[in-house]
Amino acid sequence: MKTIPILMPQMGQSVAEGTIVRWRKKVGDAVAADEVLMEVESDKITVEVESPAAGRLASCLKGEGARAAIGEVVAMLETEAGAAGAAEPTEPPRETRANRPHAGADTDQTLVSAITDDEEIGMQGRLPELTRDWLSPFVLRLAVMNNVSLQELQAIRGSGRQGRITKNDLLQYLARRPVGATSLAAETGKPLPSPRDVAELGEVVPMTSIRRTIADHMVQSIHTSAHVTMVHAVDMTHIVALRERVKAGFEKKYGVKMTYTAVMIYVTARVLRDYPTANASVFGSNLVLRNEVNIGCAVALSDESLVVPVIKRADQRTFAEIAQDLDRLIKLARGKQLTRNDVEGGTFSISNFGAFGSLIGTPIIYQPQVAILGMGAVFKAPAVVDGAVCVRDQLYLSFSFDHRVIDGAQGGRFLNAIQTKTEALTESELGVDKL
Repeated sequence: MKTIPILMPQMGQSVAEGTIVRWRKKVGDAVAADEVLMEVESDKITVEVESPAAGRLASCLKGEGARAAIGEVVAMLETEAGAAGAAEPTEPPRETRANRPHAGADTDQTLVSAITDDEEIGMQGRLPELTRDWLSPFVLRLAVMNNVSLQELQAIRGSGRQGRITKNDLLQYLARRPVGATSLAAETGKPLPSPRDVAELGEVVPMTSIRRTIADHMVQSIHTSAHVTMVHAVDMTHIVALRERVKAGFEKKYGVKMTYTAVMIYVTARVLRDYPTANASVFGSNLVLRNEVNIGCAVALSDESLVVPVIKRADQRTFAEIAQDLDRLIKLARGKQLTRNDVEGGTFSISNFGAFGSLIGTPIIYQPQVAILGMGAVFKAPAVVDGAVCVRDQLYLSFSFDHRVIDGAQGGRFLNAIQTKTEALTESELGVDKL
């Protein structure tokens, strides 16, 4: 017999812990491979945790209602030696569901490699899944505290499941790592303030686990990607007038509002077809050109946290389908009912900070993606048209991209293509001419 630990699964980049809602199996029950063991939830999504192999539930270390950190052991599964060995192969086939622990749907990818020796990237000849989170919040926080870049993390041979990097892997790497990074105290020449000194400045409010994880990801992204942001002014006068004409009929027919965000998702998804490097992921010295265009849309929640649900295959969907799916995902996000599949697999992101009245922003890239588009508010401003000054509806689009992958000329062409296509949209192209 062999014992396999059952872990609290990863449920999104900004989720640090989960709650066990219900055990589907009792201690001693027989369990089939892929059979649901328990239901867990975070403040954002709900996940059914499946068994990685056939066996018997030996113990439950956490009861219903208990919380556990991501990656923490919550139960133990006893399996036959052969079954256990099959559950953790050295080179698991992608198509075998039992070897994908609660991962949701995989997407096809194209690998463009800048090296020929697979050992140079330190992943035993294969890349980990880019459609799921592969760094736990603890590992990521430890990396940020020690100034470990994403490239360094990607070069570490992970001993965890599916090649994931564990805490011990990172600690061993840090023990062998050449001393180069300096602490804040060393850089400033001043000692860090004590807790008492900090308390004297005002009320001390600890960050929530979600806020800490978001912060870690944002800092890691800045340390990883060479961020560049370009801004274009889009003339939205035609789109504003079009929306006013059809919005009532659109809502009546499709049951959702016609939003500018849905318009930009529709346009961007189609432009991305012609700019594959903007719809890519970086892994070490490799660029993965994604076969699918899956656009994530940032949604702010009432607790000041953020979630990025994903509209899958947006380039193949009609405008009405995008508007309906966007409305569905936003409602699920705000009702804290998103599933893991709803937030995984993004290849490009859009952030609409214009919903709060902001005109221009510099969004941070959502790793391991290479670009993100920011939308400001639609506003009226004077503009010169055919030599005359008139009032037009305008929108600033902010395009942040990774300069390691996209150069300035390509970034400018991409943003110009979005501007041109947006300004030329017709009712027929959006499918709203016969409402």
